[in-house]
Amino acid sequence: MALGIIVGRTGTNGYMPPLVHRLLKPRRLGNLINGWGEKTFRRPTPIYHWVGTPNVTVAFQKVQSFFYFRDMMKPVFRRLLNEAVGYLKIPPAPIAPVRIDDTPENWTARVKTFVLANEGDMAGVTAFTKDWLFEGFDADYPNIVVIGVRMDDEKLQTAPGRPSNEEVLGQYNRGQRAAMKLRDWIRAQGYRAEGHCGPSAAKVSLIPAALAAGFGELGKHGSVISRSFGSSFRLASVLTDMPLVHDRPDDLGVDEFCASCRLCSSECPPMAIYPTKQMVRGERKWFVNFDLCVPYFNDTFGCAICLKVCPWGKPGVAPILAQKMLKKRAAKAKAAA
Repeated sequence: MALGIIVGRTGTNGYMPPLVHRLLKPRRLGNLINGWGEKTFRRPTPIYHWVGTPNVTVAFQKVQSFFYFRDMMKPVFRRLLNEAVGYLKIPPAPIAPVRIDDTPENWTARVKTFVLANEGDMAGVTAFTKDWLFEGFDADYPNIVVIGVRMDDEKLQTAPGRPSNEEVLGQYNRGQRAAMKLRDWIRAQGYRAEGHCGPSAAKVSLIPAALAAGFGELGKHGSVISRSFGSSFRLASVLTDMPLVHDRPDDLGVDEFCASCRLCSSECPPMAIYPTKQMVRGERKWFVNFDLCVPYFNDTFGCAICLKVCPWGKPGVAPILAQKMLKKRAAKAKAAA
């Protein structure tokens, strides 16, 4: 059972964050650090999931460190977390002194084939922008390859529970391995490359990159919804100067669907998922209340209830829903013409 206690209504659904969270959290709200309500653009600020990343101090460091320490008491989580931190310490392969020439079209096909053959389930390419870097970081690359790794739906359905949490951590590690393999392969061709993966994604905010690379659209629960796997996948990426062809964003009709769907917001125990889009750092988008989400997320070793109940995440459903939503939109447009 979660460490938090239920003591009637507290302004959400009655969930009370554990005392240790309330004692360790910073005075400044996480939502403000994330830019909730800000009307002008700025890059995101490091706030959480930075254990093992050198020279990075974040506002919720004490909260995260405590719950990571608690999680490490369980052997399976200790193994998975140590594995994740260990990957960050592995140096990249040397860059070959002579570049291999090929067309951007051929390189793109070869990159995607390599990803799918080396632990990745999805791959997309887009132009890299420094807008996706967290404050305090820099990177000089023209392209980013985004990698998706699918999660097992049967394990995800145990959320919030140990099999689900193990699955999420395990898939993050698989994404990291896929990114490292692609990074080293690109460097062997004579091009620069560096890899990143969530949850300690280092300098790159992966969701906007995934949207631009054609992975899908942002769902109400704050995760990307794809045409292939719905919201049941994790992200990794590789920055590179290898010449590549860019993919286009994919329109699935997610916005229209999420506007009327209430599953994730109603099933969220701390009621952290907002029913309408909010202004965040100059962009109006679906919003998850960090200060309500994180205590329960920590309390349950990773939660994932919103992904569990998302209709798009059920095996084989996402392509059908996308077709249905786009057909419905076309019918509306035709009737209005």
